[in-house]
Order: sequence, then C-alpha cells, then structure tokens
Amino acid sequence: MRIPDVNQPVLLRGHEGEYASRVEGLDDSALTLARPFGLPLDTTLDEGRPFDVEWTSAAGMHALPVRVTERSVDGKVRIWHAVPTGPARLLNRRAHVRVAVAIPVTIELEDEQVTASLLDVSEAAVRCLVREPLPPQSPDSLVGDGGRPVRVRFTLAGQEFALKGSILRSTPSQGGSELIVILPEDERTATAVRRAVFAEQIRARQLSRE
Repeated sequence: MRIPDVNQPVLLRGHEGEYASRVEGLDDSALTLARPFGLPLDTTLDEGRPFDVEWTSAAGMHALPVRVTERSVDGKVRIWHAVPTGPARLLNRRAHVRVAVAIPVTIELEDEQVTASLLDVSEAAVRCLVREPLPPQSPDSLVGDGGRPVRVRFTLAGQEFALKGSILRSTPSQGGSELIVILPEDERTATAVRRAVFAEQIRARQLSRE
C-alpha cells in the first residue's frame, strides 16, 4: 500500500477542514501522526471519524483514507495512531508540484552574485525576478549553449537550499529580468525540495484561513 514517508509533511483533511501535520512513524501499514497544533480539543477528527492524509511525491498528490485508533503523548508531542481504511488515491498526476512565494534568493554566477526575488519553485525549476536588466535569451546571452550554470540560494519552509542549476530563459520583466533556472534531476535533492514546497503550500493554506 502506498503511504507517506517518516518526517513527511502531510495535510489532514476532514469534515472540519484541513490541518497541517507530519508523519512521526510507520508500523507495518499504520501511521503515527503529529496532532496538528491549533486543532480544537473537541474536534471529532481524533475520535475515530475518517479523514484523508494527503501528501506529495514524484508521481503527484496522494490521499490515503484513515481513522484514528489511539491517541497518546510522546514526550511533549501529542500523536495519533491511524490505520488506513482503503487504498491511496492519486489526486494529481502533475510531476512537479509548484508553490508561489515571495522570498529573497541569491543567484551565484561564475564571478558575481545577484540578489533576486523568488516567484515560484518546484523540484524541477525556480522562477525569479532580478531587478536589474539582463540580456534576453540568445546564443551569447546568460542562457548560452546548454544553459549557463548557476547556483541558487534560498530558504523555504525553514530549510536552506543551495542548488546548482542552469538558466533556461531570461526575459525582460518589470524593469528587470525574469529568470527560469532548471534544477538537476537528483532524486535526493528533488525529494527535499518537494517536501519543502508541500510544507509551504500547507502553511499558505493555513494563513489564508486566519
């Protein structure tokens, strides 16, 4: 049965709404989940009512129906023990989940650093806005033959990233240049970025309801 990994950020979706959580442990096909902070104590989510655990992987967005069988406290963390009540569903087959952001990013070229604003990010690419004009795409521009190698540094969902990539496209935008940087197909790095992207999506949803 397809289930999320340990430490994976997940979304718990029930009749009361959706709440951010994290997978604390796995035992056979059972899940140990962190009880979401801010969830009302009298909610029926932790009283056996079924709900979905949603997470993202390289294949897309998944949803696993579960029910809580036990509640306990591990140290200072309140946790739920949940068992699946059916097979996982693939909700979204999109290969790369993307999130819109507005955070600073540093782009390191061979001999200089450029400060930019990150517009959106996925495990495959980042899109950012550089306030100073840069050459548009052409054979002798920033893009060049096969893409000019760069390194992008930013913090997403509390995790710092320093990712090697190559500039796919440079186009004029808002008095500066919009860059699309393609990231390498490294599964370990892609997994880390994917989880941070999903965690940021969850955080944005939570903030939108406050």
